[in-house]
Amino acid sequence: MAKKQSETEIYNLPITQKELSSFSTTLFEFSSDAMLILDAVGKIVSVNTSLCNLIGEEKKSLFGKIPEFLFGGQEDVSSYKNFIRDLITNGYWAGQVLGRNKSGQIIPLEIHFSAIYNDIGEANHYVGICSSIYSYMSKINELPFDPNIDPLTKLLNATAFIHRLEHNIHKVEKDMSVLSLLYIDIDNFHNLAVKDNYHAGDVILKNLANKLKSILDESYTIARLKSDKFCIVIQDVYTQESIQEIVEKIFTEISKPYSLHSLMDKIFVSIGVAIYPISGDKPQDLLASAADAAQKAKLKGGNQIYYHKKLSDAV
Repeated sequence: MAKKQSETEIYNLPITQKELSSFSTTLFEFSSDAMLILDAVGKIVSVNTSLCNLIGEEKKSLFGKIPEFLFGGQEDVSSYKNFIRDLITNGYWAGQVLGRNKSGQIIPLEIHFSAIYNDIGEANHYVGICSSIYSYMSKINELPFDPNIDPLTKLLNATAFIHRLEHNIHKVEKDMSVLSLLYIDIDNFHNLAVKDNYHAGDVILKNLANKLKSILDESYTIARLKSDKFCIVIQDVYTQESIQEIVEKIFTEISKPYSLHSLMDKIFVSIGVAIYPISGDKPQDLLASAADAAQKAKLKGGNQIYYHKKLSDAV
C-alpha cells in the first residue's frame, strides 16, 4: 500500500521544466502588457494578444516581419535601424518612441527589450514589453503627451534635440561664436537596469536627468537621445579651460552616490566632447563625433572624459 503524502510534502513538490514552460507561455499570452519576441536578426517570432490589440493587427500578419510599427511615428527614418543595431550590440534597449497602429494613429510608447542568451552565451532571441504612455499619463494625471519631450526624464527627446541643435548652430554661425556638444553614456547600464525588473534602470535615468537640470541653467540644451544616452549643448564658452570646468562639474555631480535601495548607490558615465565646427559643421556630424568620443572613453575603461577635438586643434 502506497504511503500517503503529507500536506507539507504536497505543497513542497518541485516544479518541473514542462510546468515552468507552460506557466511562462500562459503569462506571456495573457499579460496585460503588450509583448513580442524577436529572433536573432530582429524578426518577430511571437506576439501576445495585448500587442495585437494595441496596434490593431492579427498575429499571423506579424510573424516573420520586423517591428517597424514601434517606430512608425518617428520623424527620423533611421530610428528602427538604430534600435536594432543598439539592441544587438548591447543586449538591451529602453526608451520612449512614437509608434503607429494599423489605422495610422500615432501611439506614444514606453518600450523595454532584453536579450535571451543560449548555453554558449549567444543572444538568440529578444523579448520586448510595450506600454502605451497615454494610459500611463492618464493614471498619474500628468499633462497631455508632448511629442518633443521624453516622458520618463522630462528632457527633450532625440527629434526635438536635433531641431534645437540646428537652431543653435545657425545662431553661433551668425554670432561667430562657438558651440560644444557633450555626449553622456552611462557605463555598464544594462547590468544595472535589469535589477529589480528594470525599475532600477528608470530610476537611474530620471536621477541623472534631475542632476543635469540641477547644475545647468536654462541656457543649456539638455536631451535624452535614447536608452542611456544624453546630450548637452554648451554655447558662448570660448576657452578650453572653461569647457573643461563645466565638464568636470557635470562629471563630479553625476558620479556622486545617491540612494536607490540596497541594489546600488552609484553610477559612472563616459563623456564625449565635440566642438563646432572643428568636430563637424552639421548636426548629425557633430553628434556622431561626440558619440565617437564617448565610445573612446568607454574603451579606455569608462568613468572619464574624452575630447574628439579641442579648441587648440583649430589654431
